[in-house]
Amino acid sequence: MSDDLLTQINELKKENKKLSLESKLRKSMSAELDRQKELLSKAREDVEKQKNKIEKISIKLSRYLPAQIYEQIFSGSLDIHKKSERKKLTIFFSDIVNFTSLSEQIEAEELSDFLNFYLTEMTSIAQNHGGTIDKFIGDAIMIFFGDPSSYGYDKDAMNCVNMAVEMQSKIVSLQPYIRKTYNFPFQLEIRMGINTGICNVGNFGSNNRLDYTAIGRAINIASRLEGEAKPGGILISESTKLLLSDKFTCSNQKQLTVKGVPFPIECFEVIKKEEEYERDIIGKEFKLTIKHEKLSKDDIQTIKNVICEIENSIS
Repeated sequence: MSDDLLTQINELKKENKKLSLESKLRKSMSAELDRQKELLSKAREDVEKQKNKIEKISIKLSRYLPAQIYEQIFSGSLDIHKKSERKKLTIFFSDIVNFTSLSEQIEAEELSDFLNFYLTEMTSIAQNHGGTIDKFIGDAIMIFFGDPSSYGYDKDAMNCVNMAVEMQSKIVSLQPYIRKTYNFPFQLEIRMGINTGICNVGNFGSNNRLDYTAIGRAINIASRLEGEAKPGGILISESTKLLLSDKFTCSNQKQLTVKGVPFPIECFEVIKKEEEYERDIIGKEFKLTIKHEKLSKDDIQTIKNVICEIENSIS
């Protein structure tokens, strides 16, 4: 056999080994790629399971925290190491009149169902007005405006009083449903107190458990005003009223001396919003809205002219 032929044969053998090695490498790489794909798929499944688990936990957690605090925790903007800071807040307290008597007259299950319903309705209104729901104490509610976000002292106070007015209105509209559904022995009435002042607000508690809340004399005054409010009433301090401008009609100023406050509290009862001077006149084929406290003589003459035109067109 010639040397050239032997050389070609040897080169063919080398090429064959090379091809065989490449084939084995491809198979090995293919198997490894499949394994990596399988691991990646499993990792994605695990991540999705953990994501779903975290979402379920966060949804549950959101029911135990004020919406604003919940958002700050999950956005990472809340500093849990920050103790507290002094801020001007508008604080709201409410409770149900004669709740102790009520709890003795209806079954525990009905009372529990009613409280959940009542607090859900009130919470929805509070959140719509931007309030931070601090806590529920049985039937009592504490809400404050001005932290963790504020729209300015005036707007915070306005939002708080608007919320209180809407809550009282909601209670009135729900009376038939509540009496029928929860076997209420008497009409549901809520008393409310509102005060504006400097508080310490932030994280309070131990190294193992924190509560985001507000403390201070201003809180105590709001609570005392609530206790002095008449059933179905909203009692506000002078410091809150000064921030409302002329948006609400209030009773004459009066002084209260309450336990825990070393000076008389100047306060007012909110009677109605300025907008409630509107009067709707509804007929079979028309609806007329009149702000009768603001009607001028020209307005009255315009109304008369319109009525005359309608009468002439009919006759």
